[in-house]
Amino acid sequence: MLVHEQQVRLTQRERQVLLELTGQDPSGIRTREELRDYAETYLAEADQDADTLKRLKAVLTKYLMAI
Repeated sequence: MLVHEQQVRLTQRERQVLLELTGQDPSGIRTREELRDYAETYLAEADQDADTLKRLKAVLTKYLMAI
């Protein structure tokens, strides 16, 4: 991930991982605010998620919210 002031650019691998975890394409994310909104919306733990997936989503959300 490349970050410059308020701009964000996800790598192809990061976009693929987020797409697999959330089912929503993150390729439109261009700013920190858009990334924060995406994390809040799509990385929330779902009741049907396996424990490992819940932990992974929690770590990713914490990391992305810090940016």
